[in-house]
Amino acid sequence: MSESKLTYTGYLLVHFIGEQPDGEQVYFSYSENGLHWKDLNGGLPVLRSELGEKGARDPFIVRSPKEGKFYLIATDLRIASGKGWGAAVEEGSRDIIVWESADLVNWSEPWPVTVGVEGAGCVWAPEAIYDEAADEFLVFWASATQEPHENARKHKIYSARTKDFRTFSPAEKYIERENHIIDTTIIEANGKYYRYSKDETTKNIRVEEGASLDKDAFSYVDAPVLEAIMGVEGPEIFKLNGREEWCLIVDRYAEGKGYLPLLTSDLSSGEFRVLEDGEFDLGSSKKRHGGVLPITFEESSLLLQAFGDGHQVLPGQFADPDLAKFGGRYYLYPTTDGFTGWSGTQFHVFSSEDLQLWKDEGVILDLATDDVPWAVSSAWAPCIATKDGRYYYYFCGKKPDGDSAIGVAVADTPIGPFTAQPEPLITLEQIKRLGLVMGQAIDPSIYVEEDGKVYLLFGNSHAAIVELGADMVTVLEDTMQNLEGLHDFREAVTVLKRDGLYHFTWSCDDTGSEDYHVNYGTSEQLYGPVNFQYTVLSKNKDKNMLGTAHHSILQDPDSGKYWIAYHRFVTPLTRFNDYKGIHRETCIDLLSFGGDGLMQPVKL
Repeated sequence: MSESKLTYTGYLLVHFIGEQPDGEQVYFSYSENGLHWKDLNGGLPVLRSELGEKGARDPFIVRSPKEGKFYLIATDLRIASGKGWGAAVEEGSRDIIVWESADLVNWSEPWPVTVGVEGAGCVWAPEAIYDEAADEFLVFWASATQEPHENARKHKIYSARTKDFRTFSPAEKYIERENHIIDTTIIEANGKYYRYSKDETTKNIRVEEGASLDKDAFSYVDAPVLEAIMGVEGPEIFKLNGREEWCLIVDRYAEGKGYLPLLTSDLSSGEFRVLEDGEFDLGSSKKRHGGVLPITFEESSLLLQAFGDGHQVLPGQFADPDLAKFGGRYYLYPTTDGFTGWSGTQFHVFSSEDLQLWKDEGVILDLATDDVPWAVSSAWAPCIATKDGRYYYYFCGKKPDGDSAIGVAVADTPIGPFTAQPEPLITLEQIKRLGLVMGQAIDPSIYVEEDGKVYLLFGNSHAAIVELGADMVTVLEDTMQNLEGLHDFREAVTVLKRDGLYHFTWSCDDTGSEDYHVNYGTSEQLYGPVNFQYTVLSKNKDKNMLGTAHHSILQDPDSGKYWIAYHRFVTPLTRFNDYKGIHRETCIDLLSFGGDGLMQPVKL
């Protein structure tokens, strides 16, 4: 039972939402920490079944490690049809519904497979686990059956084996207890297997541990906290990414509250901690019996592109994005976020063919190493430029004395490797020596004039501009000036030229404020003064889009379209209750100009 070689960064929850008309179909939700979830596809079903009972309850998803694909299986049942629970137990379908996908986005048409034994009244909550030793999947489910020695139907767990979810071995009894049993889930950890099942008589969850998947290999594990929770079903257990901790979720069907998470750091102990309401958020819809799949960055990116809110493009916490396009491919250069006091040290670069599906190309600089001799921390707000086939990466870092400065690193490709200059390009000491006013030397952006001259804009509390030397790694100090007219300026100034007019944008308020926003102004001169026009990017509280600013603007050299990349507070907003200004995620939206030639406010 070898550990997966994949690196997981997020989670996909497949589930149904209840017995309302459209509730018994397959819904998707996404999480980055396994505890705070956001509904995908606008809260609508992603997959539907028109087969059999025309419903799909209790969906479960499993990764096929050798095929590089995914299988999703579900109960063929729809209570909303009006037949009632009696018929569902006694006269229900013996089929499971199956879908397959290579990428979690494009799914096959569903197909039914009859797995229930002859005479079974139902086949409920099918799940699967890959048996590496046998190179096949063990599939298991609950069926209500009546054997010759029994006076009535009794719920038991049955199982079969398959390699392709089309051909199955004959079903056999897998778990039987004195009480009724349904809703079994299994996880492998540290060379052992753990089974969680609902006791349908007492309405709580019981735990077992086994050395193999064999039906007789398991023994009871005492779990007093878990067993004390009554009126629950649909247990699902998954490992939290990057941690020796597991999350068990149980569906509080009796109270109509949906899933409740519990945590443990030792599966064999049976000890769980029940999370308080403020420690998790299951999203807008009620999550009913489903399955959780750990997923990679690329898989997360695909899901966000296909089923997300249309704004967020990068999974994870990244801020201050600089968007560029080189050689027909897009690149994002953000701040790596999520660190107290913005103390992160690493810069990543991401690439994309279509502005939607992004690939993490890795770390290009790390201030905690010898990559940047003059900097020790606070890797912030980079930007990129190219000249004569070389790439120049401008970035912020803190010196040992605590002052922020702007440096530059050089590479032969947009993804590096980058070599930093031994000394910073711009320092606060230099700015003061030249008689300029500024709070911090941060937030560089690049502007290339029509005559080929290159300028760097930067600043905090007051903005400035300076011409770069022909080598792109020096500045012409006598060209450095403060920019005037940037109403309510805080940081992150950019400029572009269109139809002879300079269009300036800059961020206002504090990055930790939900009102952090982008103002817009114009000038006939690159060095200003700037005539303030209006706010061009601001929050949409109804859509939970807060703190929308610190941006870059790209005019696509191929299509001519303008795109604005920016960050917002991490969603769901309940995930972080402390200072949200260090927990941000990257978004991209289309930017347009009106008939008057002015930039139009972005509609979020």
